[in-house]
Amino acid sequence: MSDYTFKLAMFTTELRLPYDRAFSKAKEIGADRLWYAPSAGDLPFEAMTDADMDRIGECAEQHQTDIFLLCGGRKFKKVHLCDLDLDYMAEHPEFQEAREELNAAMKMAARLKISAVATFTFAWPGEYTAGKPTWPMRWMTRGGVISDLDMDKLVRAFTLLAEDADRYDVDLPLCMMPWNYTNTTEHMRQVIEAVGSPRLKTVWGPADTMNCGESDTATRGFQNVRPYLHTLHIKDLQVIDGLKCEFEYCPIGEGDVDFPTVLRNLRDHQIDAVISIATHFKPESGSAEEAMRINFANMKALIDGVGD
Repeated sequence: MSDYTFKLAMFTTELRLPYDRAFSKAKEIGADRLWYAPSAGDLPFEAMTDADMDRIGECAEQHQTDIFLLCGGRKFKKVHLCDLDLDYMAEHPEFQEAREELNAAMKMAARLKISAVATFTFAWPGEYTAGKPTWPMRWMTRGGVISDLDMDKLVRAFTLLAEDADRYDVDLPLCMMPWNYTNTTEHMRQVIEAVGSPRLKTVWGPADTMNCGESDTATRGFQNVRPYLHTLHIKDLQVIDGLKCEFEYCPIGEGDVDFPTVLRNLRDHQIDAVISIATHFKPESGSAEEAMRINFANMKALIDGVGD
């Protein structure tokens, strides 16, 4: 029998509660580890004083929980890479605003001795315009094709952000979204290896990669992210019509993601990564807490069944 222990955590933002109530509820549901981003009236990272940061850290300690990751680069998810000039990227107002948010989270991480701050990774051309005009191409090509110019921009951007991470002595895990450049494990590996900084890690979202046509994410996808894996962002979905970007979030274990294979790979390769539970679906009650309880219970059942 393996002595491997799965590390369960919660993405507290999904509870849609202020941090004090979210941390208490997370512990009640069964999470000892927390992935935190401001929510439901919390101050944004950029507005927090040292005292504000300390209160959040003290709250986590009070509830006997550990903030293992901050989500500090959320604004990058809607910064269109095509709008950035390769040579003057750092002067672009949207880049500066998103970088300020990320650096504020890094400051908090350094102060509270949190070892990593996650970031999103820029929007595909036309992503946040009507009709998602580039989506059909991205689906048919398992996530799209990153041009040489776009890769040069990504290397420039994440080199700058990795240098920021160096200054604060934190790691920088990259998140996955179907709408960003690290939408598949192939692209995640491509970007991390092109940048070459040991600060860059992976927040693997198997549901997000499935939603980009990467149907083998539990097998080949795992091998792509395995060297860089920091956290798993866990939710589930059913792809209804990939070409039309029609999908539906659902409880963990009821969708298209092959979670037993994901879990066995983590165990068999002794991967030191955290399984962070999200939701995205809504139960009939509409309760975010009920959705989280369902997903936590379903993931625990899947973990219990891995040895069968």
